[in-house]
Amino acid sequence: MSVFEIAAIIAAVFGSGLGLYALIKPEFGSDLTRLKADPARPGGYAEFRATLGGMMLMLHIAYIAAAVTGFGAVGAAAVLSAGWGGAALGRIVSVLLDADKGVRVRHTYISIGIEVTVAAIFAAPVVRFMLAV
Repeated sequence: MSVFEIAAIIAAVFGSGLGLYALIKPEFGSDLTRLKADPARPGGYAEFRATLGGMMLMLHIAYIAAAVTGFGAVGAAAVLSAGWGGAALGRIVSVLLDADKGVRVRHTYISIGIEVTVAAIFAAPVVRFMLAV
């Protein structure tokens, strides 16, 4: 296993940890995203647990399983890289287009940095594979 794959497994542990914590404590997901469940429209906590919790947890666990078994690891890394990169892209677009909505804050820039870093870590095994082909 290369250093790139080990780094990707560490990133997957980070992602699954975020997901597990949001699954157990949906308020964490709410605080992290700066969104609040609307009491007038029930189901918000289920959404935090599902999307920020269960989905994040299982996507990253699936990568860990793929990396350990070698079955589909490159494809799984590509999917996670695209997901984290897409999150960064969304924030960058928001910084460019939504300045009047108060998005240019420290939280946004830190989130972009984390998302770009994690996307690059997951992209490394994919690039390594493509260069070897």
